[in-house]
Amino acid sequence: MKRKILQFEGKILAEREVEVKPKNSREEKERFYKTLSLSLNLGGSIVLPIAGGALLGSYLDSIFASSPIVTLTLLLIGVIFVFYRILRLTQDIS
Repeated sequence: MKRKILQFEGKILAEREVEVKPKNSREEKERFYKTLSLSLNLGGSIVLPIAGGALLGSYLDSIFASSPIVTLTLLLIGVIFVFYRILRLTQDIS
């Protein structure tokens, strides 16, 4: 969108056309949703493997009566997966 503005150049008043972007432009909305998507993706990539490993390990420990072994193993696998996923996401961003 173009607007005409009046501007002084020395002692002369001149009229110019200036390109003005609306505040909520499409590019700003797309950037916002892309940032939101990356944030939710990163949050899910951190929480789900760790919590899933702990919950699944606890359940399997109760079935096999092997107190913390399966829980700690799956928790460690979840943490390793989280580090790998964060590394991949940061490479995709840059």
